[in-house]
Amino acid sequence: MTTIDIIASVALILGALMSLLAGIAVLRFPDTMSRIHAATKPQVLGIILLMLGVGLRIGSPGVIGMLVLIVILQFVTAPVSAHLTVRAAYRHSVDDHSVEDHSVDDEVEADESAAFTEKRRAEKDRGQPGSAG
Repeated sequence: MTTIDIIASVALILGALMSLLAGIAVLRFPDTMSRIHAATKPQVLGIILLMLGVGLRIGSPGVIGMLVLIVILQFVTAPVSAHLTVRAAYRHSVDDHSVEDHSVDDEVEADESAAFTEKRRAEKDRGQPGSAG
């Protein structure tokens, strides 16, 4: 076994372990925010390590290009999907209200209520006789 084979093997094992731990954490954590954090952070690191191990093991430039593309797409899509999932869960109150227990300031609720108030004010202004609109 060469040094590159050893590094590839270690990267593959660590990547698989990180992905396994991410999957276990998703099942074990109590609320959506914790689950999403566990699903994105170690999973992306696990994918990077797996792609590194495969790239070192195969060594073909075409395969390495494909693996780099996979890593880039993971970097781009994981935070976006995590944000959208948490936002949807927050808006629909899917959680067991554990956010309220830990959050000191709920900026999302303040922003949304301010936007709702502004929208109602604009609708009221347009509905009044004599107003431009």
